[in-house]
Amino acid sequence: MTKLKKVIELTDGTIIIKPFQEEDAEEHLRGEDSEQIKWLNGGCKSTVDSVRNWIKRNRKSREKGGPVFNFAIRTLEDGKLIGMVEAGIDFEIIEGIKEGDANISYGLYPAARGKGYAARAVILMVSFLKAKGLKQAIIRSEPENPGSLKVPERCGFTRTGQIVTGSGGELIIFEKKLQ
Repeated sequence: MTKLKKVIELTDGTIIIKPFQEEDAEEHLRGEDSEQIKWLNGGCKSTVDSVRNWIKRNRKSREKGGPVFNFAIRTLEDGKLIGMVEAGIDFEIIEGIKEGDANISYGLYPAARGKGYAARAVILMVSFLKAKGLKQAIIRSEPENPGSLKVPERCGFTRTGQIVTGSGGELIIFEKKLQ
């Protein structure tokens, strides 16, 4: 008996978020720049193999129901890959979240920045998390990343005033109730 897996795709009419496929690895790698390496990769440049392995790990996690839900962001008009959006729900590992929370992170390739795509992707991710029954979405942003700091407020998140110290330094916390 063949088991069909439900493909998750969410769109707002401008972008679509859907799971990465292994064949996206080279295109994703071409979009990586110094900003993504600094803010999302912990200072390490990716390779095609490391990106493929990342995609495989994320697929397995999604199929198990977490703790990571990762999606490619594509423009709806031409299907071009422009970045990623991810939610992590492992409250025992992610600083600044508790059980029932999801930490959202996002990254856009250079040509896609400044066009509102990150906010659109976060709003779609919030819809996904709400449907999964999570209680609250969190965005943790580094104070030195001004582009990232704008996204949560555009998406209706509230800055808590709380700052947690992560492995990379201080993180400003934004939250949005989902229920």
